[in-house]
Amino acid sequence: MAWAPCGPCRTLRRLRRSCTTGSAGIEATARRLARFGAAAAPAAPDLRRLWLHTPHSYARAVYLEALTAIGATAGLNYAHTESLWDCQEQARLLGIAHAPDNRTTRARVTELRDDPMEVADVRAAAAERLAAA
Repeated sequence: MAWAPCGPCRTLRRLRRSCTTGSAGIEATARRLARFGAAAAPAAPDLRRLWLHTPHSYARAVYLEALTAIGATAGLNYAHTESLWDCQEQARLLGIAHAPDNRTTRARVTELRDDPMEVADVRAAAAERLAAA
């Protein structure tokens, strides 16, 4: 019987191939990896690199969601904290939900809650986090 690579392994190879060739669909591959949960942990360094270097703001939230779903730990606190300043609503929501509790985070979450130009979902999530603290 021939060895068949596991689903996360095939998807990780697809992610790495997409990264090196610059092909479209990297975000879809990241979403597929997220569905594998902790089994996709070997993809964390690649997803982290994509999050740091993507030229597409909308993709940062996708990579951050995938990193969170697979339970990556190294650098994730930094990524969640940085996401509090992201231009994408979904990234800010992830930051509000997962950034570590410290003075910088509380100050930024307070700013998000009180910003009249912020979208309602972000303001509500920020208010909820501050009320729970």
